Amino acid sequence: MFSISEGIDFMKSKETMTSFDIAAVIQEINAVIKDTFIDSIYQVSPLTLVLNLRKPSQSPVNLLIEAGKRFHLTSYIVTKPLKPPAFCMALRKYIKNGKIVEVRQHEFERIITIGIKTKEGAFQLICELFGEGNIILVNQQNQILHALTYKRMRDRNILRNEVFQYPPSGGRNPLKLSREEFSEIRVLGKLEIVRALTQFLSIGGLYAEEILLRAGIDKNTSCQSLTSQQMDEIFNQLTNILSFVNTGKTEPCIVTDEKGESVDVTPTQLKKYESYEQRKYETFNEAIDEYYAEMASREKEVSGF
Repeated sequence: MFSISEGIDFMKSKETMTSFDIAAVIQEINAVIKDTFIDSIYQVSPLTLVLNLRKPSQSPVNLLIEAGKRFHLTSYIVTKPLKPPAFCMALRKYIKNGKIVEVRQHEFERIITIGIKTKEGAFQLICELFGEGNIILVNQQNQILHALTYKRMRDRNILRNEVFQYPPSGGRNPLKLSREEFSEIRVLGKLEIVRALTQFLSIGGLYAEEILLRAGIDKNTSCQSLTSQQMDEIFNQLTNILSFVNTGKTEPCIVTDEKGESVDVTPTQLKKYESYEQRKYETFNEAIDEYYAEMASREKEVSGF
């Protein structure tokens, strides 16, 4: 049970899925929605789509995509607008009745690509869960057909008919990292290892701290002062967590504070939260779905609507 005397700081509730969350949820989602057909598409808010999916051998399922925030199956009934927005209508034109052939995470980033096969050709629906987020429809020539948000940026443009480019990587892909390559983190010299991990790899601060907790290494230790044995232990703990979430062998839970309010949802139990209450779930999708439903309910109470 959480207690103030244990010295754990109160946190803001997590708003956006992490790279680890995405890796874990995609394992579950692929098993459910691969080879399903897109029965309909709804844009239930400016940033949120719900894809109704069907397959002869199973009950229909709903895939919820909220740009910049989340991507998961949902069991909640969503309110559908009377008049579909233009973006929703465009998606229906191209991919309604299309077959989902794959769902994959791009380079362990917070980017998900859905491969869709239709009679008119192949398409990709690219879902960006970082920053302000975006949802982009790309044809088989890799040209942008439609986007939730069009924009010009320093490193790429999201504009109709332009060739789609993924954003520059936020760091090394930890799934493709060798122990020898990991040693390059030492070039960051006096930088604390916890900050170095977030810069060097495509992971956030939460999992950087978790890896170091499991390795038994002070997060403020400088990169240049780490021993080879410590480097081995950090790399091993990173590999262990990646293996756990990337193979679907999860232990999903919602983490709650002393008020009983949800503060995080994780695909596996984290050492960082061992003093918190944790509600366990059968699947990570169920946990995420419930977590964001609770968050929406809290926000509604606060706003008074």
